[in-house]
Amino acid sequence: MDETIGSIMNQLTFFIDDKLGGVTSLNFNLIKKKPQNLRPLVIHIDNRHDKMTRAGIDYPGCDQRYFITDDHEHRMNALKRLHKLVPENPGALILNYGTEMTMLDHFPVLQTTYQLVHDDYNLNLAKKYGHLIDVFICHNTHMQKRLLEILPNKSNRIFYLPHGIELPSRYREAQAPEKPLRLLFLGRMNRSKGIFDLPQIDEILRNNKVNVEWGCIGAGPELQSLKDSWKNDKVRYFSPETNAEVMDLISSYDVFVLPTKFEGSPVSLLETMAVGLVPVISKLEGGITDIVDSSVGFTPGVNDNQTFAESIIKLDNDRNLLETLSKRCRNVIIEKFDLSKTAEKYHELFGRYEEFYTQKIIQRKRTGFRLDHPMIPSIFTKTIRKNLAFLKNTPKKG
Repeated sequence: MDETIGSIMNQLTFFIDDKLGGVTSLNFNLIKKKPQNLRPLVIHIDNRHDKMTRAGIDYPGCDQRYFITDDHEHRMNALKRLHKLVPENPGALILNYGTEMTMLDHFPVLQTTYQLVHDDYNLNLAKKYGHLIDVFICHNTHMQKRLLEILPNKSNRIFYLPHGIELPSRYREAQAPEKPLRLLFLGRMNRSKGIFDLPQIDEILRNNKVNVEWGCIGAGPELQSLKDSWKNDKVRYFSPETNAEVMDLISSYDVFVLPTKFEGSPVSLLETMAVGLVPVISKLEGGITDIVDSSVGFTPGVNDNQTFAESIIKLDNDRNLLETLSKRCRNVIIEKFDLSKTAEKYHELFGRYEEFYTQKIIQRKRTGFRLDHPMIPSIFTKTIRKNLAFLKNTPKKG
């Protein structure tokens, strides 16, 4: 990587929500592969009332500031506090979620703004706050195409840069054909990831007398509900604390099963393919169709659990096919998604912040609710909301 990139950077600032998932992983990887003489700032955003599983990641080699809020706080007061954490010197701001973009629509900054467009959520933010964004980075071609349709006047500021992962040293070992096929789910434990499709797929496999073992890696609000609904002693659940532990677990499986309903470019897909797992994953336009075709895996339609099961059965019946696809999966990641190569392109673009800078036109779009009106004192708003929450959570007598 060209180390002169860091020397021309006054500041690189990442806004990162404290949530477990692919967005956090992407930002962590970009920071991990930064130029050596660059020291970014990470602004951690933590809404204490958010029910998402916390990532709890520390970013070595960075300055770190923490923005802690909750649903009771006056919205404008919260945005004002967040703005105070932003550096006063020029540089690049890396944006992922709505909180920081709403702040930018109310308070001026001197930096060049880069939005990472992960999925439909970020696409909607681009529609709403496109007037504030200097550079858009899409890590799948589907998002890039849609963004070009929405913002044709900014076509020279919309880039497609796939993200990558560190190549693991571990690689799955082939099993004897008579051994059970080892199936893995890796992701956040909620309905949108298709976790409740897993028992249905498993039932089809059992009805066809397919011998499989399941592993489930992840945490989330509906983990216990999955355990309660999936009665199978061949299902094991894991909650590893480090990425190294995750990769060790992945290498002991054969097939990555993800019947997801909503996705950008899942990091879990890259990680599992890098170890040699063959993907059986929902066909969603974007990162999935950019990465997976019939030469490396299977893409059944969303909610098509029968085809999910049939794809797994095909791999179980033809272990030579399994091994052929496994090798191809690893090669695809090495050739196209090696983090040391993909991160360099991101940092090269961040380093061009002076070229892309524009003075922001603040529109002050409405945010929050009536209690968030600028004329209402923040202490009044917080008191009312706390009282309402208390009444809502107080059991009714009788």
